Amino acid sequence: MSTTRPAVTALRPRSLARRSATLREHVRARRVIGLPHEELLLDVLDGALARTHRVRPEDLDVWARLVALVEEHPELSHTLPACAASANLVGLALLGDVEDHAALSGLVGELGHKRLARLQHRYGTALETDSRLPVTSAALRRILAPGLTRRLAAHPRTAHRSETIDDTCLRAAHALLLQGVNRTWTVPRLDSVEEFADIAAHGTINEWRHHVAMIIADPWSPYVDRIVDLARQVGRSHPSRIITAIVALCREQELATGALAVPPTPHPATRRSRHLGARAAP
Repeated sequence: MSTTRPAVTALRPRSLARRSATLREHVRARRVIGLPHEELLLDVLDGALARTHRVRPEDLDVWARLVALVEEHPELSHTLPACAASANLVGLALLGDVEDHAALSGLVGELGHKRLARLQHRYGTALETDSRLPVTSAALRRILAPGLTRRLAAHPRTAHRSETIDDTCLRAAHALLLQGVNRTWTVPRLDSVEEFADIAAHGTINEWRHHVAMIIADPWSPYVDRIVDLARQVGRSHPSRIITAIVALCREQELATGALAVPPTPHPATRRSRHLGARAAP
């Protein structure tokens, strides 16, 4: 039996490379117009398309969907924010370069955490390969990856703002986690270190959104204290820091909405997390 792959498989990377090159020409044409508010968005989109050659064969389906999305609106007039947000999401998921984290931070500055998250949720869903949202899940893991600050500090383009980018990425992850969440959702509660470690290592964004729904339904509940405690018991500092910060952001948002005029007295184990803010308050 022959093991030779069909010719169409071998030709696909070259086809995507040509289509990406054509789209980059559209980006360059858009630059000529010279609209200041579009410059960063065009940079993000162009930076993603320029790395088409690095996409692994198993990721070509997702990349082809991204290219098709941009091709639907080649003039890039009204859809540029959506295209840039989608390109950043896919770049994070499939490549995860320092440039992708820097681009995420830049997009937050241009669009705001909430708008960027809405765009990545709305348009990113169309790029997914199945209902478990593997692309968005992979992007979220990259955004919250351990050692990010060190990677940013070691790169000449991001060294001077490594902590700022890291903090911005955390808040962007929190905003993305909240997309589509219904605070009435429930799910079996995590009740052991092993369960927490498993979902931390293998859970999808859909799974985490159900737990986040339970957090935002009552940010000062005993269950929220329990999640923070389980994260600390894992024995690695990163999961604990991420969960503590996400909980702190959920509490911060709850107070900002005015839903609770005075928060309840926190459990001693989580009292410190209320004052973490974003990074000191993943």
